[in-house]
Amino acid sequence: MLTIKEPFSPGHFYEGICPPGRRILLFDIETTGFSRESNMIYLIGAASFRDGQWELVQWFAQREMEEADVIRAFLEYALDYDTLIHFNGQRFDLPFTKARADLLNIPWTLSFEESIDLMQMIKPYKDLCGLNNIKQKTIEQMLGIDTRTDTMTGGDLIPVYYHYLTSRDSFGLHLLLLHNADDVKDMADLTQIARWKDFFEGSFRPAGRTVTPQGVAWQFESSTKLPILISKDFGTWQISAGGNLLTLGCSFYKGELRHYYPDYKNYYYLPAEHMAIHKSVGEFVDKSQRTRATRENCCTPMTGTFLPQPEVMITPQYAETCRCTTTYFEYKSESDLDRLDLSRYLALVLDTCLRGSGKKRKS
Repeated sequence: MLTIKEPFSPGHFYEGICPPGRRILLFDIETTGFSRESNMIYLIGAASFRDGQWELVQWFAQREMEEADVIRAFLEYALDYDTLIHFNGQRFDLPFTKARADLLNIPWTLSFEESIDLMQMIKPYKDLCGLNNIKQKTIEQMLGIDTRTDTMTGGDLIPVYYHYLTSRDSFGLHLLLLHNADDVKDMADLTQIARWKDFFEGSFRPAGRTVTPQGVAWQFESSTKLPILISKDFGTWQISAGGNLLTLGCSFYKGELRHYYPDYKNYYYLPAEHMAIHKSVGEFVDKSQRTRATRENCCTPMTGTFLPQPEVMITPQYAETCRCTTTYFEYKSESDLDRLDLSRYLALVLDTCLRGSGKKRKS
């Protein structure tokens, strides 16, 4: 087994990713395939901050039989740490390593107070960040991390490793170690991903609003700063954020909406008027001019200017159809905006816009 140790200096490690005083270990594995039963781990890389210096350690199996040595060395090294950081490790690296340890009869001693998966952390904000995928190299490009010199994928390197086993090719070894080293070292800079969670799940302070003929834009301040500017038009709402500022834009709806009555069985519908009235009043309308109301037509139409609300906060509420989850309230002047509980409104909008990625914000 080959062991390599190398000092390095990350550019933007985010210390807020975990509580102060934690002993942090970053790690990544390289395998000959995806099968835990038939493929092996040939390389494990780990990075830690020790004695005022970041250090990368790599354990490399120069022969297939050395896989057990690689796993044992990593597990022993990891005993000194209480926080594990990885990229997709929850789904791949950790279960794969555990399965291989079990197959090789190696005691599983890996235990952490916290295991942080950077890929799962950025996943809820994929659309907001305009990402086509959440691969590590894609996130690095988004954040402007340009220290990587490796150009290959893990899959590309599998035949390189098998060739190395028979040839002991020094350039092949360089490529194998380089890919893993760049993955681990860049992971330190990728801890900035945690800023998204701290930013969007933290508290905001209202910092002003602007009203135009098109809609309203609110500005909010956060105690957390984002490393880049992100912006997304969700149709009903527009969100942009950068530094410690978040802007929430809401477009006016101008035209006709309807106020729906949930107890439609107690209403008549007047086709000529395109509206519903309660049966206590409708009894006085000629039977030829009324029908039983349905969920779809039990409403009163209203023409005007409206603002969206992801949950009913201001009544009466209006909607395009009875099945719409987003409702609206009538806007006549800026004083109508003062009726909003703005903190709750922002929390609900963020929930709605991020929910597609499985993320729900704590209000």
